[in-house]
Amino acid sequence: MFASCNYMYAWSMQISSPPVADPEATPQDAAVESVLFALMTIGRLLRQRVQGDGMDPGTFWLLKGLATTDAMRVTDLAAMANLDASTVSRHVQQLHRGGLIERTPDPDDGRAHRVALSGEGRALLNKSMVHRRELLSQSLQGWDTADIEAFDTLLNRFVRNIENNSEVEQA
Repeated sequence: MFASCNYMYAWSMQISSPPVADPEATPQDAAVESVLFALMTIGRLLRQRVQGDGMDPGTFWLLKGLATTDAMRVTDLAAMANLDASTVSRHVQQLHRGGLIERTPDPDDGRAHRVALSGEGRALLNKSMVHRRELLSQSLQGWDTADIEAFDTLLNRFVRNIENNSEVEQA
C-alpha cells in the first residue's frame, strides 16, 4: 500500500490529471482512483505555504494541536501529530526560540516539560487560520450553499471512515 501511495504522490507531482483507468477497472475502481488523485493533490497544495502566510505548514499543525489544550508533554504532542518524538522535539525547540510556545515544568514529572501556545503563537496561528479560510472560501466561490453543505457532510463522513479504517498505529 505504501509503495503505491509513494508512487501516486510522485506521479501527482508531475501531472495535473489522473492516469487513464485500467480498461478492466469497474466504474467504482475508476472513481476511487479519481478520489485518491484529488486527495493527494489537495494534500500537496495544502502543504504549500498559503500566500500571505509566513507559517511553515509543519509548524501550523503542531501549533493547531497545542491550541486544543492548555499544555502538554512533547511526547503527547508527537503522538497527537503521529510523528516521532525526536522530530517534534526539534520543532518544539525552534518554536520556543521563536517565542511561539512556552515551556513549563511538568507537575507530574520533574524531569519533563509541558509546552503551550504563547500569546504570539496564538496570534500567528489565528492569522494563519484566516489565510486558510480565505483560500477555502475562494475555492468554494460559485458553489451553491446546498452543494457546500452536502460536500461538508460527505467529507466529514469520509474522514470518520478513514479514521475508523486506518491502518496507521494510533498512539
